[in-house]
Amino acid sequence: MTLFWQRGYDSVSFDRLVGEIGASRKGLYALWPDKLALLVAALKSYRQMVGDHFLCDLEREDAGLAELAEFWSKFENAARQSGWSGCLVMRTSADRIAAESQVAVEIKAYFDRLSDALENALRGAVRRREIKSDPPPHVRARQAFAVVVGCSAIGSFEGFTPRIADLINAGRAACGVSARARASKRSRRTSR
Repeated sequence: MTLFWQRGYDSVSFDRLVGEIGASRKGLYALWPDKLALLVAALKSYRQMVGDHFLCDLEREDAGLAELAEFWSKFENAARQSGWSGCLVMRTSADRIAAESQVAVEIKAYFDRLSDALENALRGAVRRREIKSDPPPHVRARQAFAVVVGCSAIGSFEGFTPRIADLINAGRAACGVSARARASKRSRRTSR
């Protein structure tokens, strides 16, 4: 997964994968008949792992502003990690391999989950009057989605930079997450 993430599908040969994974060519072929099948498996695994880490709280029925604040904190913490290079799904979506139907299905599933999770939490925040209903939740969700995509695309070649920090703050603003809401979320976590 890491090689696809760091270098892109076209830049990684099957021989390099064999060497990096430390398995035999025959062993890899037994699990995945070709490099495309391995990429699809990597995308599925990534989608599940990253989705569960970042999106589960946003998907809850009672999600709202606190969960949005936590999402952006997790996103920023991940982006600040040494060696961060954006998102595997975003990087793959910019590659020509994204046109392959199996790959397109994985990319769409990830994008849909991210978009739906953001919108769910924003709808909850509006219902509880934590944020205003204008702009509407679906518009705010698209703005936040665009920020995540932009950060991931830029991060693939810049890593974490002041530009990424500014974009993350724009994502917070699109969701109605203020510095006060972030502090409130932190104090709620520490008092549990």
